[in-house]
Amino acid sequence: MKKLTNQEKGVLIVIAVVGIWAYWKYLYTPITGEINKLQVELSQKQAKLDATRIAAEELEVLQAELKIIEIEAREMEKKLPKSKDLPKLIRDITRAMERHRISVQTFTPTKEVLKTYYSEIPITMLATCNYHNLANFIADVGQFERVINTFDVTMTPKAATKESPDTITTNFRLMTYMAK
Repeated sequence: MKKLTNQEKGVLIVIAVVGIWAYWKYLYTPITGEINKLQVELSQKQAKLDATRIAAEELEVLQAELKIIEIEAREMEKKLPKSKDLPKLIRDITRAMERHRISVQTFTPTKEVLKTYYSEIPITMLATCNYHNLANFIADVGQFERVINTFDVTMTPKAATKESPDTITTNFRLMTYMAK
């Protein structure tokens, strides 16, 4: 084996330095830059994925809440319908009056009263019955699916007869509501 001269050693060193420099400049630095760029992109996409997963979990919760709210809204529409549906209301009230043996002299639905979010539909009634039947009727009407309130109840005593066991004449107003 021959010993290298200083000139040959110098050339080898220059070739090694140029090789290392070329490796650094054309391979290592671009690959490192690309790796750093991809790591930043990966972390951004990971953050976006995490945010999307959280949103998906929230979406499931919100969808469940929406189903509950829709069910409640359907129940509320029964209590506060969007139409008068007076024939059904009159039938329901008439059946309740028959069940509680109330004799109606007058049954007068009056003009609808418009409010901000709903309308009131008043019904004025004059009837004869006994006190307990009237109380049971009012309680029964209060349990209807549709909201019906009783107002302005006035009772006048009357003597019961063989033909009519009723002991009071009563005048009252039922108020039902309709959504706008």
